[in-house]
Amino acid sequence: MTAKFSVGGMSCSACSTGIEKALRRLEGVKTVEVSLMAKSMTVDFDEQKISSDIIIANVEKLGYTAKPFGQDAENTSDRVKKRFFISLMLLIPLMYLSMGAMIGLPVPSQKINYPVQAFLALIIMIINKKFFVSGVRAVKNLSPNMDTLVALGSASAYIYSIVESVLMYTGAIVHHVFFESAAMVLVLVTLGKWLEEKSKRKTGEEIEKLSKLIPKTVTVVRDGKESTIMTYEVVVGDLLIARAGDYIAIDGQITEGHATVDKSAITGESIPDEVSQGDLVTSGSIVKNGYIIIKATKVGEQTLFSKIITAVKTAGASKAPVQKLADKISQWFVPVVTLIAILTFAIWMIINGDLYTSFNFAISVLVISCPCALGLATPVAIMAATGKGASMGILFKDAESLQKAKNVNCVVLDKTATLTIGKPKVSDFENYSDIPDEQIFSICYALEQKSNHPLADAVMEYCKQTTHTVTDYSYEIGKGIKATVDGTTYYLGNFNVTDELKEKYLGKSIVALSKEQKLLALFSVSDCLKENAKSAVYNLNQMGIKTVMLTGDNQSTAKVIAEQVGISEYKAQVLPTEKLDGVNYYKNQGLYTAMVGDGINDSPALKGADLGIAIGNGTDIAIDSADVVLASGNLYGIANAIGLSKKATSIIKGNLFWAFIYNVLMIPVAGGALSFLGVVLSPMIAAAAMCVSSLFVVTNALRINGYKKITEGETPLKENKMTFKIEGMMCKHCEAKVKEIISGIEGVNSVEIKLKKGLAIVDGTPDVDAVKTAVESAGYKVLSVK
Repeated sequence: MTAKFSVGGMSCSACSTGIEKALRRLEGVKTVEVSLMAKSMTVDFDEQKISSDIIIANVEKLGYTAKPFGQDAENTSDRVKKRFFISLMLLIPLMYLSMGAMIGLPVPSQKINYPVQAFLALIIMIINKKFFVSGVRAVKNLSPNMDTLVALGSASAYIYSIVESVLMYTGAIVHHVFFESAAMVLVLVTLGKWLEEKSKRKTGEEIEKLSKLIPKTVTVVRDGKESTIMTYEVVVGDLLIARAGDYIAIDGQITEGHATVDKSAITGESIPDEVSQGDLVTSGSIVKNGYIIIKATKVGEQTLFSKIITAVKTAGASKAPVQKLADKISQWFVPVVTLIAILTFAIWMIINGDLYTSFNFAISVLVISCPCALGLATPVAIMAATGKGASMGILFKDAESLQKAKNVNCVVLDKTATLTIGKPKVSDFENYSDIPDEQIFSICYALEQKSNHPLADAVMEYCKQTTHTVTDYSYEIGKGIKATVDGTTYYLGNFNVTDELKEKYLGKSIVALSKEQKLLALFSVSDCLKENAKSAVYNLNQMGIKTVMLTGDNQSTAKVIAEQVGISEYKAQVLPTEKLDGVNYYKNQGLYTAMVGDGINDSPALKGADLGIAIGNGTDIAIDSADVVLASGNLYGIANAIGLSKKATSIIKGNLFWAFIYNVLMIPVAGGALSFLGVVLSPMIAAAAMCVSSLFVVTNALRINGYKKITEGETPLKENKMTFKIEGMMCKHCEAKVKEIISGIEGVNSVEIKLKKGLAIVDGTPDVDAVKTAVESAGYKVLSVK
């Protein structure tokens, strides 16, 4: 089985690798992965040979704390902050006693001064005993860490100073003592740890924001009475009330009411949706206005929002392939640095025989070395990137997925529910008779009510509900419906559809209403393009990424969709298993290929691609079906996932370079390599430099939060679009009427009506006044144009 644990007390990557190394030696443990940033550990083990309690006990034996995941193993930031300020108050008088004479301040004689310094330094060392306890335990377990270096440097300085102080009472000549250095090293490292914890918390602030969106209490209706209960007490079937300003705590279906719901925390999309009875809503959404009652269908850990948070936390805690090198170096880092410090002391003793100088350089080498920066270089960037991705509706399965997304140069797209909405809709209506539109709609609705054809729902949604009586109903496969309505026999389907009409509505399905041999009216039905499909594909092409479409639909439909979105290479009538062949074809051409699909019937291709990207439907995402999930279904997420990966990888490389170059350059300087130029680092300066190096990599990772999301407004599409805000559109008939009116105006290429929002989006260069006049003459009012 696989279990996850919270781990506390780790200070650098040597700690995490030490825990991994120790646990791998236990019988029954298969794999171990410890995350320094997430303070967590994932262990795959044979529960017949070893238990979770034994694993926890072995971690604690190493000097760390461990608990089942979800129970915080430590509250690092507050405790480190308290330790720092208490130590600082004691350090101030210690610094006065050690350096006051240098600036002309009165200080006690050495025989009084040194014992007081020794006492103050000892108290500071006791307050910060964590470094010594952890450092010694790490050595005992053959996995020395950063605490080992700090403890060794501080203890060496203190012991040296005690020896010098004792010699002073024998009348020997005393060199400068290091009491202030022994204390200062601990105080500065503690300060660095506190600032580091604060900075690390910022890298995961997007995840923290998400976690806080689920309310602790909710209002439910039970037995006809309203009551407030804790969120964890909600069960499937409960009715929850959500008013304006409330966050939705469960996944469910609206049973009553109407509201505007903001799902940006889940999808990354800022435009709220209008919802009413029958619509589905998800946890993490906020009711902007209105009032709804929701029947809970999923609660607790089963909700979409909980799954998203779990996925993001798991990704942030996982290790990227590039981190393996840093982990290997960390295993040997502390022993090598200790050896360098000993050699430094020996070399300087040989060169000048000065004990003080030799000791100063040796301690500086111990203190300035920073395995912490090396260990944090990758995980802080991973956590920041996965959190930023989540805020945009992009869920990376793990750190490896984040790292490899940058390599994508070929994107293979499914059509249905990827480029298109995935639901057939009536896109055109023509009336060839003298029968009023309303009567045509009423007859068609009555006929389609008895049909189970996939296009029936689209026609019924477009038409007006009716109470007509239908008799003599029959269905002819391949043709359509024949039935009698109010004494008249009608035909609805492919009857009387000419080749000319088929050519006119190429790529669309035609549903025609006829009476005998006479064509009365026609509906063209198609699976419409997603609003941003064309511009998203254009954006990928502009990035130099090859785009391909593979679809199981027919050739004519595939051709139309491909032309509309700007994809030149496509293949139609492809079975799900054949999509994998298509993906492999492009991989074999040397292209790093991403497959984008709905995560269910495209699963073979998603898993076979270099990077699988699943389109989420906003209600129930198959999080494990691919490497990346686009929660909103917004195709801009593809480019954003690639762009975020490139930025994160660039920052990781920069962090690793800094961590390596820092140690390569600063260790020799601390060892006195530039002393002939007058460049000498004291242990205090060395400790400060070590803290700065850790803070640098953490702060550098925060730049990921500044990633600029690619949106439609930033895509240089060669289109001219105007948005008209129209008052008075109430139903599908209004929608069709306004669309027909605007479409007939010169200069209009296409019109998209958003009924719920009262918008008409016009592509083209029509005269604005002409559009206003035409719309308002039909009984509607144009409120604004932009």
